[in-house]
Amino acid sequence: MSVQTDMKDEWVQYLLLPSLVFALVMGLLEWSQGDLLLADGLYRLQSATDGWPLRDSFWAKTVMHKGGHDFVVILAVGLLITCGLSVKRESLKEIRPGLIYLLSCFVLTVLIVGALKAVTHVNCPWDLLRYGGSEPYIPTFESLPDGVKPGRCFPGGHAAGGYGWVALFFFAKVYRPGLRWWGLAGALLLGVSFDVAQQLRGAHFVSHGLWSLMIAWWVASLGYLLWFRRYLQPGLDVPDNH
Repeated sequence: MSVQTDMKDEWVQYLLLPSLVFALVMGLLEWSQGDLLLADGLYRLQSATDGWPLRDSFWAKTVMHKGGHDFVVILAVGLLITCGLSVKRESLKEIRPGLIYLLSCFVLTVLIVGALKAVTHVNCPWDLLRYGGSEPYIPTFESLPDGVKPGRCFPGGHAAGGYGWVALFFFAKVYRPGLRWWGLAGALLLGVSFDVAQQLRGAHFVSHGLWSLMIAWWVASLGYLLWFRRYLQPGLDVPDNH
């Protein structure tokens, strides 16, 4: 297979197909009102009549939210320190581009999700009349009616802290191909754990976390396709590790 053909295949495999699947899933969620159906189920599961009982629980708020936040900050700081050490340590110089790529993907994901949260109007489930709050439910991409207080809950910021590590898949693809699926699984497990905990608290709908996952994947895949693989072998292809 030629280099150009393989590059085209990777654009399809890592960017086009995941984007199409994501668009399909989002379309089905919007059409079926899946956000509300799942949130209704979680709300009833907690036997809630006024608010979300798990919103301020030790497990969900302190362990999963605050503790999870601190955990990913420690990971990012540790990676930043490792990037610095790679300047002089011979044992790290070989993987320095990958370390920079990993850190850049995580930071960009968190920044993009944070910026979107600041400009979107979507309320958290716990803000809605449907679940004991004060605001009506407005679909994600509909305009906010007059008199409705805008929210800052979309996409899922906490989930992004976990999903921001999906770049581990491409990092391992280059340096340790046999571990690439383990890297992806670890990032997904972390992101899903954060996401589910926030849904149980009433902080987010399922689509909020899925958007964070897709943003993280777009950042990681574009970073790999446009820079990482080209930086390692300008004009050539990364060895086929499929």
